[in-house]
Amino acid sequence: MLGVSVHMMQGTPYIYQGEEIGMTNPGYTSIEQYRDVESTNMYDIMVKQQGVSHDEMMAILAQKSRDNSRTPMQWNDQAFAGFSKGQPWLEVASNYAEINVENAVDDSNSVFYFYQKLIQLRKEIEVITTGTYEDLYPEHESIFGYERKSQTQTLICLNNYYGVEAECVLPQGFDNSKANYVLGNYSDLSASVTQHQVLRPYETRTILLNY
Repeated sequence: MLGVSVHMMQGTPYIYQGEEIGMTNPGYTSIEQYRDVESTNMYDIMVKQQGVSHDEMMAILAQKSRDNSRTPMQWNDQAFAGFSKGQPWLEVASNYAEINVENAVDDSNSVFYFYQKLIQLRKEIEVITTGTYEDLYPEHESIFGYERKSQTQTLICLNNYYGVEAECVLPQGFDNSKANYVLGNYSDLSASVTQHQVLRPYETRTILLNY
């Protein structure tokens, strides 16, 4: 869903190493596992000087440390995730045996192939790179939805950012009867596009209308 939110916009998207296979933050439990100077300095200030507990500070770093996006690429389930034959600078995330390139390539429903589809759509659907942008639901508490429009196409991208169902209605004047879903992250997406949309937890839907 997060990938679609970005890739259906006009600007050139960046795919950061590991994102295309669904790599996660490593979940380090010790400050010694971090190498980022900002993280280690903040630990010293917050824990040793301001009395914040170790567990609370580690929870903060698990969300905010820059090292979370710097862990070695997870190629396979071998030692050090196949990244190197020796201990890398940063420890590999503990889930490398499940989340790695080898497994992703072997699974036709993996995040890897979903990202390939994102790249393919950007090359095939003109409005993604040339269309105008309009925020459809700026006050919605759960759904980030926007419309891309050109002289020949309208694309609507709907994204539910929360783990519960959320509803919205497509813009007035949008001919949903002639539109099609071109991408979604649930396999049972209906063939027909309805005006009233109910998005499931973290669901994304991309709708295209040609005219």
